[in-house]
Amino acid sequence: MNKFGIISLTKNGSQIARKVHEVLPESELFIPDKYALAKEKSFPKGGFKTCFTQIFQKFDCVICVMATGIVVRSIAGLVQDKTIDPAVLVMDEQANHVISLLSGHVGGANEWANELATLMNSDPVITTATDTEHVQALDVLADKYDGWYAEFKRVTKRINGRLADGLPVALYIEPSLVKNDVSTTGFTVLEDINQRSDNMPLIVISDRINFPKMADTIFVVPKVNVVGVGCRKDVSFSMMQEAFSAFCEERKIAWQSIVGIASIEKKEHEQAIHYLGRVLDVVPQFYTAEQLSTVESNYPQSAFVKKTVGVGSVAETSADIAANSRVVGKRFAHNEITFALAQKK
Repeated sequence: MNKFGIISLTKNGSQIARKVHEVLPESELFIPDKYALAKEKSFPKGGFKTCFTQIFQKFDCVICVMATGIVVRSIAGLVQDKTIDPAVLVMDEQANHVISLLSGHVGGANEWANELATLMNSDPVITTATDTEHVQALDVLADKYDGWYAEFKRVTKRINGRLADGLPVALYIEPSLVKNDVSTTGFTVLEDINQRSDNMPLIVISDRINFPKMADTIFVVPKVNVVGVGCRKDVSFSMMQEAFSAFCEERKIAWQSIVGIASIEKKEHEQAIHYLGRVLDVVPQFYTAEQLSTVESNYPQSAFVKKTVGVGSVAETSADIAANSRVVGKRFAHNEITFALAQKK
């Protein structure tokens, strides 16, 4: 999808829409025919509904310079689910207010409303409970960490409701993952996971699976890990699946934390590597021996592997290059497949 789609209906609204377009480089502008200037995208009289529908389906954020009621009626038949609907902002024709109307958290409407209000010297209008209570929302926090958690809707509703009501919610973040610029306002932040009181749910942000079973605990898994892969020719899918599962178990990492896999260019036709990519919903990256050789000296090397593919280590160097970070721990070998882990910078 593209970033911002801006649409107007009136002459004054179109003038404001142009100003919004100027301050948002990643935007496209849609103006009624009778107000459109040369080379501006436009829609004919009676074509607003069709144009609006196309914008709603194409853009990450729809910015409407018009009355809120018009927008509410326009989105009524288009809204599907908070996890996939675009952000919708409404701005009045004097640019006095920017209203976050739809997908405030997941779609980013609240954040974009604040940013646009700053750029246009307008007042942002945010009505989501966690924002009006000035506390961080779980789904926003998870997004800042590029994190995934199970039962998204149910958990989000429950935890955000507690936060908005001022009820305690404990939060533990793996020390290596802490982002000091991300707000945790409203959460009871723990330095030790065992500090949690019995009367509060616990949110754990970690890529690990080595925690003991704990009641009322939600694990948010950030996508931070890259796996380098080396293998002999024509390994089977089942061998790859078994080896990867064993690797995750030994390293105690959640498979949901994998944001990328990488290998050497000479393995680009290995179907088992592409199979692993499909399982993890990532596109494998492949690098030349020359690229991998730039970090080769950082890792143990095999003379046989170097003779075969031109570099003495495939899994470790691939992970290093793809993550732009040194490999964590030793390489793992199973079923004639090797894996190495690096945390993305």
